[in-house]
Amino acid sequence: MADSRPGRLYAISDVHSDFEDNLVWLRGLSRTAYTHDALIVAGDVSDDTAVLEATLQECTERFSSVVFVPGNHDVWVKRKASTASANSFTKLRELQALCARLGVHTRPTVLFGGQAEATPVLVVPLLSWYNAAFDTEPPVPLLDVPSARKVMTDFAACSWPSGVDDSTDDVARLWDCANDEDWASVGFDAEDAASRRLAPHVVAVSHFLPTIELIPEKRFLFFPNLTQAVGSTFLKSRVASLRPDVHVFGHTHFAYDIVLDDGVRYIQAALAYPHERQSRMSTLQIGEIHAQPVLIYDSAGAGSWAPPYRCRWSDYYSAHPRQPHSAEIPSWVSKRYRRKEQTRTIV
Repeated sequence: MADSRPGRLYAISDVHSDFEDNLVWLRGLSRTAYTHDALIVAGDVSDDTAVLEATLQECTERFSSVVFVPGNHDVWVKRKASTASANSFTKLRELQALCARLGVHTRPTVLFGGQAEATPVLVVPLLSWYNAAFDTEPPVPLLDVPSARKVMTDFAACSWPSGVDDSTDDVARLWDCANDEDWASVGFDAEDAASRRLAPHVVAVSHFLPTIELIPEKRFLFFPNLTQAVGSTFLKSRVASLRPDVHVFGHTHFAYDIVLDDGVRYIQAALAYPHERQSRMSTLQIGEIHAQPVLIYDSAGAGSWAPPYRCRWSDYYSAHPRQPHSAEIPSWVSKRYRRKEQTRTIV
């Protein structure tokens, strides 16, 4: 389980290397600057397995270790570019097997161990899928906003094993239970991680969100019901039992660096789509994301975490409480949707 090479730990999510500009960004990374370092890729590379494989190979050619957790795009099976897998869960397992052949970690692993001048860190990939119970906040008032099921490609592009109903918690439970299988395969025990018996520092990694506090309130979102398809209550329980120092996530394409009440530091560093970098870079900016993945940890000496990064939305919530019941809806949201017809009560 241990990797004896010291160095720094970087993170990136939502690489979306189907887009040529994103592939150019990746290929532009130095082939010499990160040879002792590790990289976390927190999901959403490509539904085309050939593109995903080529992307991960680009990463392994630059970093000494790569850790990957699949995202929703990665397990699409009903698009032209997708691999002809039996279903999305089968594809998940096929991607993990592909990663094993490439030397990419998809299960808990200790990085930078066995080196006298470095302090190791345990990185724990957490498989997850979103479920409806995650969305605990009320809908945006007065606006006619479609449900996530009506607009999210996942519901059309994914297929699940017989008996798994994607309108219930079935898919989220299926992915969560897969963690138990993966952990058993490498003899991993979350209690050992929580007590720091495996390494003094722990980084958890997921594609989806473990808590709703990691996304702006619905009234601030171009698509307010995005919260219906971003996070997992099962994942929240996993994080609570693991008690990591840092949790790296992706999916929502918002830069985040915030410490919540559970004491965990949550970081999202999404490359996102090229048009998003052009139109709203202020909400993606974290560290030097325009030029390289974001530094998370330096294993030198006693080990040290990267200083806090300025991020527009996490900075906002560090200074303002969430107000999910507020009817103050910004114009960039209200102008996109029709107002609901008001029914008149006759007394």
